Amino acid sequence: MFDIFKIWSFLKKSFSKKDLLIISLIIALFFLTRLINLTSLPIFGDEAIYIRWAKVAWHDPSWRFISLTDGKQPLQTWGTIPFLKLFPDNALLAGRLFGVLGGFISLIGILSLIFYLFDKRTAFLGAFLYLFTPYFLFYERMALVDSWVNAAAIWIFLLSIIMVKKRGLDFSLILGLTAGFFLLAKSSVRIFLMLSVFAPVLIWQKNKKNLFKESVNYFVLLGISSVIALILYNVQRLSSFFHYVAQKNLTFVMSFSEFLKTPFQYFWNNLRYTPLYVLWEMGFVLGIIGLIGFIRLIRKDQKLGLYFLLWILLPFIAIVFFTKVLFPRYLIFFASLLLILATYYLFHISYRLKIFLFILIFLSIFFFDLTILFGHRYIPFPAVDRGQYLEGWPAGWGIKEIVDYAREKSAIKPVILISEGNFGMAGDALEVFIKSTDKIILKPYWPLDERQLFQHQKDLKNNFVYVVFPHREEFPDFWPLKLIKKYEKPWNKSAIYFFQLTPK
Repeated sequence: MFDIFKIWSFLKKSFSKKDLLIISLIIALFFLTRLINLTSLPIFGDEAIYIRWAKVAWHDPSWRFISLTDGKQPLQTWGTIPFLKLFPDNALLAGRLFGVLGGFISLIGILSLIFYLFDKRTAFLGAFLYLFTPYFLFYERMALVDSWVNAAAIWIFLLSIIMVKKRGLDFSLILGLTAGFFLLAKSSVRIFLMLSVFAPVLIWQKNKKNLFKESVNYFVLLGISSVIALILYNVQRLSSFFHYVAQKNLTFVMSFSEFLKTPFQYFWNNLRYTPLYVLWEMGFVLGIIGLIGFIRLIRKDQKLGLYFLLWILLPFIAIVFFTKVLFPRYLIFFASLLLILATYYLFHISYRLKIFLFILIFLSIFFFDLTILFGHRYIPFPAVDRGQYLEGWPAGWGIKEIVDYAREKSAIKPVILISEGNFGMAGDALEVFIKSTDKIILKPYWPLDERQLFQHQKDLKNNFVYVVFPHREEFPDFWPLKLIKKYEKPWNKSAIYFFQLTPK
């Protein structure tokens, strides 16, 4: 039976005023590190797509499932709309605040999970480490859904442990609602619910009869949770585009028929890069300590250690065999598990060794964190992420400045902004920064060549016409273009070209 007074009594007994100050400090540091310079990193192509979807869905309720047109679940679209209402003139900020909120839910989950598994002081240590782990610091500042996927892993992991130990219908309902909610974030969340099947290892005992009874009860409760989760997930069937989700998944994951034909097509590449990406974006030291912590945990608590192992090993096997497209952000939940294990280890070693390891952790993440907050072009990402967020065509260096320039010119006469790319970079990216009051008309094309340039010659009489090229590097002399500015990306790997259309 629900009793708010029992909950209040538990909290009063568990947390002193000093503890509340520590929690307040953790929360303050979280928002400080997540909000400072939040929009200073140029917009990334995928962010642009997701924010534009949210803008469309906000203004047109018939498009609330717009993300399904590209096979993406709608949680990010829906979750960004409230922030767009708060910041209608800063859509990039609104989009990234969605990522910050996902990070905050993850932080509360980390605190709760470590507190439940170990103790309060270990939870505080884990939360502080979480705040400054580069993996979380970066992705929780982006308009991406991956911070929510990480939150899903943390909370489903915690609730599965509680449910297998308590075996209460209330926890079954909570797990079902939680899993169903997070299933609206990304298809990969399903694997966390599947991994909950192995929670009975935590109640393993010699008395096989009791083990059987308790396991059956757990599986019944897990079945109820799964039904609730699937009911919530199937709200997407209200859209006629729901079938695109399955099609989109095949872009990233091999089907079983594909796997049977070429089982090792992606294996060796994924086997190499999956652990590398996870350790790299954790700063290496913390992730390695997490692996050492796992060894210590499985010696001290075999049941819990085995459950951690299953949550790490089984997704790892699935990823290395079946994943077609691998980016570090898809692996972020591994970092949470390793962080918990690292925290456990750090709390159970000698003072001298602890100080030594803290110094190593600090040295390994300081430059990473500093560049994430204040010097984006120097972020020491692996090449695949530098290409996406900093150096390659998806990075939107100059996009905001181009729209600002067009807005300034529109005070004289209307502006037509022609962009190369009608999905992501640069059409959607430009759309993010255009305000409803701007006298700017966006015309995105793919491909964009001389046909469109000559087609818009007639618009020069009454408009300024500008052209943005984020993909092309060479421009024939006969094209009617005058270069306004070339926006170089870090290390001159690529550039965005901004032209004015001239009469021909």
